[in-house]
Amino acid sequence: MTDIATRTITHHPTGIDDPYKRLPTERFPRDPQPGDRVQVNFRAGGAQGAVVLQAKGGAVRVEATPLGQDLWTADLGPVETGEYSYVIGTEEGVQSGPYPFTVGRWRQVSGVSRVEVRDQGVILELQGVEGWAGSAALSFPRAGVCRLHFGTGEAPPPAGLPCHAEQDGDLVTMQAEGTEVQVNLATLDVHVTRPGRTVGARSTLAFRWLEGASGLNQIEGRFRADPGEPLYGLGERFDTADRRGRVSDVRVYEEYKEQGARTYLPVPFVVSPGAWGLWLDAAEPSSFDLRGETCVITLDKLPESPLEMALHLIVADEPYGVTAAFTALNGGLAVPPKWAFGPWMSSNDWNNQARTEEVIRRTLAEDVPATVLVLEAWSDESTFYIWNDAQYTPKPGAEALTLSDFTFTGRWPDPKGLIDECHANGLHVLLWQIPVQKHVPEDHAQHRADEAHMVGRGYGVKEADGRPYRCQGWWFTDGLVMDFTNPEASAWWFAKRAYLFDELGIDGMKTDGGEHLWGRDLRLHDGRRGLEMYNGYPNSYVGAYHAFVQERTGGNGLTFSRAGFTGAGQYPAHWAGDENSTWNALRASIQAGLSAGVSGVSLWSWDIGGFSGEIPTVELYLRSVAFGAFCPVMQYHSEWNPAVENRDRTPWNLAERHRDPRTLEVYRRYAKLRMRLLDYLYGEAQAMSAEGLPLMRYPGLVSPQAGAFLAADPHAYLFTRDLLVCPVVEKGAQAREVRLPPGRWVDAWSGRTFEGNRVVLVPAPLECLPLFIRADSPRLEELRVIFATF
Repeated sequence: MTDIATRTITHHPTGIDDPYKRLPTERFPRDPQPGDRVQVNFRAGGAQGAVVLQAKGGAVRVEATPLGQDLWTADLGPVETGEYSYVIGTEEGVQSGPYPFTVGRWRQVSGVSRVEVRDQGVILELQGVEGWAGSAALSFPRAGVCRLHFGTGEAPPPAGLPCHAEQDGDLVTMQAEGTEVQVNLATLDVHVTRPGRTVGARSTLAFRWLEGASGLNQIEGRFRADPGEPLYGLGERFDTADRRGRVSDVRVYEEYKEQGARTYLPVPFVVSPGAWGLWLDAAEPSSFDLRGETCVITLDKLPESPLEMALHLIVADEPYGVTAAFTALNGGLAVPPKWAFGPWMSSNDWNNQARTEEVIRRTLAEDVPATVLVLEAWSDESTFYIWNDAQYTPKPGAEALTLSDFTFTGRWPDPKGLIDECHANGLHVLLWQIPVQKHVPEDHAQHRADEAHMVGRGYGVKEADGRPYRCQGWWFTDGLVMDFTNPEASAWWFAKRAYLFDELGIDGMKTDGGEHLWGRDLRLHDGRRGLEMYNGYPNSYVGAYHAFVQERTGGNGLTFSRAGFTGAGQYPAHWAGDENSTWNALRASIQAGLSAGVSGVSLWSWDIGGFSGEIPTVELYLRSVAFGAFCPVMQYHSEWNPAVENRDRTPWNLAERHRDPRTLEVYRRYAKLRMRLLDYLYGEAQAMSAEGLPLMRYPGLVSPQAGAFLAADPHAYLFTRDLLVCPVVEKGAQAREVRLPPGRWVDAWSGRTFEGNRVVLVPAPLECLPLFIRADSPRLEELRVIFATF
């Protein structure tokens, strides 16, 4: 017989706020809205369960249904606006709760009651069917951009460029530099165009919002796109280029491999081939429903937060001009040092100095160029700033160790000598980091001291009640998550890593992770909460590291990050995270690089040949190498699995494993080509970043007049201002159809010139991808000379 005293009821009304995976003990939905049917799920150890629902002064007993394994469910039925509470109990008298929740009320703007014209914009007083509703402010932060701010409170004063506005009956017209706006007060339509044009961004003042909920409130904004009109962007997306016809979440999320619709780097920004776009200026999770002519943006808000939504309607002369305006609004695009544009090398298997030196010397012996070495498996993973097997006397958590405090033994006997050797051979060294104080159950004196100081000083993210937050995700579970909004905490964190730059001379850091916040009510030092930092955290983390690295290297270093959000282009560079060694992953990675680019991330990369699983075939590897050679960052990387043989993606390992020397020979040729392109790529990155343009671009958005024709090939792209790159992504292909954009194009290998706006079939030998140079490029002859040496 079960002891009643040991029985417990486990119920987590909102789980850990994972947007895709739910606990079996959650309420569903987590945040009920009017009309939702509510299901309560819980665990009760072996007892018969019941739920008592208290609603609007009455109580209803709802019998729970067993699901097996001590799990139960109870259907509370549909709910309407109002306050509810339920208690979970068993017949033996064990109870849990009460669990209250309030269902909010939907409201909607139905009209405009007053118009106020100011020098820098217009303020509109809005009303709903039940009376006064809120306000909207239209202003112009820069040429070609109209900011439409809605809120249920008082409108902020318009700020930005001067504008001229006038009202004629139900029509309000506004003109500012590069922008014209018409607001129809009768229909609530907002139309933003370039002067003299009719095509532009179309939104509405008919905002809808849920207010009064105890969980999450929501705001819905709307904009319109013509039937069949493509929309690109929403961050780094692995599935399709055109986002129309689907609902896309904007939520930083770690999905290990096969990301599908999920992403490490979302951006609430879309671009139309009609040279208009829309950016939602908000960090909270949102969704873009692009299935109809009227597109709906839904933004989650905490109950205590102001109910407001800011949309930027952007118009330009061509589609990538929309991207340029967006990047200008969000810090621009930074350019890393020239050495970052050479070939990179990395593997998790390089977990000791002897193995690393062996790879470096093999690289030199095989005459394979490289400019960057990334070491992931270098640290003790208890501190992430001490080399594995280093001997030292632990210091108090407030203090930082320096190089003289260490005696290096074991796996890394001479890190300084290793880094000096790298520098002597033109290799720049990046060390792996995460923003987590890892949970270490075993005794580790320095970790224990650091963690005690971190907790005592409140340097980590906190729960709502002030307790230290511990990571709820599957990776680094129970670790303390660093709060980089706290200047004192950041100074402490980076002081412990300063010797790696100041005394060992490393050149940057691979800032992995950033997706570690789970829980809407977490608290950060600057006052922001979990919901506001799910997306904001990676930029806070990477931005802090970027500033630290630039300070320590005199501007000659960089970070290499996985997660990001709006404005991530300020902190180069980024890579597409973990992927399998498959053809599908190759195709998905091309999509990811292009969608990241149109969303404001230019310096982008992926793991050549795939990061995970068995080593790729010779064919897949060489097709991947060709694509990687024409990416903003060219790098190979692989996971470590001690149970299997060497899975390095080094070209010689592939050659030896497959008994095929072509992998080494062809990789060497592409790496040398990359080095000959180094000055050119650095110059293009500087020029294009100054304009706010990414290095990888969709041909159909550069030539929108041929957009439908070019979009039929989703894997060809423009690289720099001069090159059309056509990766081969089908197994066994010997030739490839190429859709040439308008203009004239020169085959980079044969020198033959083709007229554009047509399909040509070109050879695609394993050692060479189809590549074309714009015939009117001022760099044509220079590039032809470079490619002739391939």
